[in-house]
Amino acid sequence: MSEGFKASDVLYAVIVPCIVAFLIIAFPHYLAPALDPTLRAIIVFGLGEAILIVAVPMLFGLLWNQWAGGASGFLLGSVYALYVNDSFAAAQAWTPDGMIGDISNLGYVVCAMLTGYIAGALNKGSFSFKRMVGAALTGGIIGGLFLLYTQLISPFGMVTDVYYNLFVTLLPRIVYGIVIPIIAKVFSWYGLILRRM
Repeated sequence: MSEGFKASDVLYAVIVPCIVAFLIIAFPHYLAPALDPTLRAIIVFGLGEAILIVAVPMLFGLLWNQWAGGASGFLLGSVYALYVNDSFAAAQAWTPDGMIGDISNLGYVVCAMLTGYIAGALNKGSFSFKRMVGAALTGGIIGGLFLLYTQLISPFGMVTDVYYNLFVTLLPRIVYGIVIPIIAKVFSWYGLILRRM
């Protein structure tokens, strides 16, 4: 272990994370008002959903195992369900109780759990890129279908156009089903995994 700091230490430990943090904050703040409401929903607000209930559980499932994927999906799906509930309650879009008792809240949790668990269970710790892509796509699509189903049966009528909602629900899961295995493969090249190789 080195005692002194190098320029690369400061660059990768302070400067790059600060730039990423600034972009995370600036992206929705400056981009959202400039976009059409539909694009805003997909690009700005959908990014949080995709990261919380698709990308992170899928990555944990691929890199570690199905239990890590399912557990992270449960935790992050619960956080996202609370966020959605509070957002609609604050906007007074529904009742003063928000979405209490709405089945779609459970859909966010189940979707995230299934995505992470299925990705990990089908991958079985493999670092084969084809297997990771197949596992990630399967987990993402099945999780997305369960989410769409809970939104279809929701008493709040969250889905009015089934084909449009199917497209909006599955597209990010398919994209992340290809991108996350690439990230997992890069992690494995550098030994940034949570288990022995």
